[in-house]
Parts: sequence; C-alpha cells; structure tokens
Amino acid sequence: MDMLVRIGTSLFAVGLVATAIIIIPFFFGVTERPTWLNVLAAGGLTIGLGVALVAIVAAVLSPAPADETEPPDETEPPEETEPPEETTAAGPAPAGTS
Repeated sequence: MDMLVRIGTSLFAVGLVATAIIIIPFFFGVTERPTWLNVLAAGGLTIGLGVALVAIVAAVLSPAPADETEPPDETEPPEETEPPEETTAAGPAPAGTS
C-alpha cells in the first residue's frame, strides 16, 4: 500500500505543477494552452488524489502484520490487589489500646 500512496502523491504533484503552468500565464494575458496540458493537470490532480486516498484507506483497514504486533508480556506475574484496610466508623484505633 505504501507504493500506491507514493504513486498517488507523485501524480498529484505532477497535476499541481501542470495546474500552476496553466494558471500563472493567465495573469500575463496568455489564454491559449495546449489541450494535453489541461488533461495532465485535471487527470493528475483527480487520479493522484483518488489513488492516494484509496491506498490510505486500504492501509488503515488492513490488519497489522504479525511481526509488528507486540506479544503479551508473560515474564511478570499479574499484579495482586490488596484488600482495603478495615476501619471503624470512628477511624482507626489509637496505638496501645485494645
């Protein structure tokens, strides 16, 4: 999936560059651009974004490989909890009294 994300982002980057090549000359009065450049800009942006998003969603939804999961730690015994100390309503008994 990592390779598809890289391909998608590369296509998107090519589409962004082509879009900049189309848009920037408009500020200087150039209105006619080649059709292949328009196709490259539109296709690069949409197809690149689509491929990258599909690859990211597929990577998120796929289970993790077995070597990346952390096994449970079996070397330490489970913690034992101590029962709470019992106290009377007046609090603990003072030392030296019975």
